[in-house]
Amino acid sequence: MPTPVLPILLTVAIGYLLERRRAADVRVLATIAIYVLLPALILDSLLTTSLTVRTALPLVGVNLLLLLSLWLLGKVITLIRRYDRRQESFLMMTTLFMNAGNMGMPVALYAFGEQGLDWAVIWVLCINTVSNVIAVYYACRHIGTQSQAFRTVFTLPTIYAAVVALTMRALGLHLPSFLVSPVNLIGLSVIPVSQLLLGMQLAKVRAQVSAQLPQVILPNAIRLLVSPALAFGLVTLLGVHGLAMKVAVLLAAMPTGINMAIYATEFDAQPRLVATAVFTSTVASFMTLSLLLVWLQ
Repeated sequence: MPTPVLPILLTVAIGYLLERRRAADVRVLATIAIYVLLPALILDSLLTTSLTVRTALPLVGVNLLLLLSLWLLGKVITLIRRYDRRQESFLMMTTLFMNAGNMGMPVALYAFGEQGLDWAVIWVLCINTVSNVIAVYYACRHIGTQSQAFRTVFTLPTIYAAVVALTMRALGLHLPSFLVSPVNLIGLSVIPVSQLLLGMQLAKVRAQVSAQLPQVILPNAIRLLVSPALAFGLVTLLGVHGLAMKVAVLLAAMPTGINMAIYATEFDAQPRLVATAVFTSTVASFMTLSLLLVWLQ
């Protein structure tokens, strides 16, 4: 198993065992990660990275085109299999959105260093913005509260952290010296915290993985195999190369985002089935990501 995957597996396992031995309120940890740690990482990364808006645009383009391609694939499968609205929503939620935060950023950091993390932050910022609209839409459209998706986007501080960082870069401003180290340390702490959180969340949904396994084979295959293949085709088509290409393909291969289980529970959108897809795709991804990293490196 490639070394970038091993430390993640160990940290996730610690979170899993901790939850099994001593149940905790993961929402508190998730709130800290989403509202404090991740915004700090985005602020620090965007202020210190050597990447520019111009160099980052191709990666953003790959991200958006990948989502569009997966969405079109989901629509084709829905038509062929004659899915109803709830089945279509399940397919979209479990294939469109990858766990770029909890797993993508750590793998990019361990595999490619700080510059890999910088590219991953761009991807996470893009996917989080889109997922908080589309994922919530598919999770709640059966109960008619789609407008909440748009309100959710503007309650998350990650967008504001990005706006502040990009504005400061455009004006040539810098953080006061006494804030540089704290912001950096707080931001980097999202890496181990998110891995522990992932392990704890997996422990909570483990009991729901049973007779529903056959129903998650297709979305898992799309998420872990088809998605990185599409990403490779897109980076080739758009002429993205080097480290940006590797990070794009790597993040495209991440398992289903853990937030999908949260949305499904919140809006009663087949939560057990979605949780099963999250759990099984995450477990399977340690093997698929290991093979992909061997190829990329």
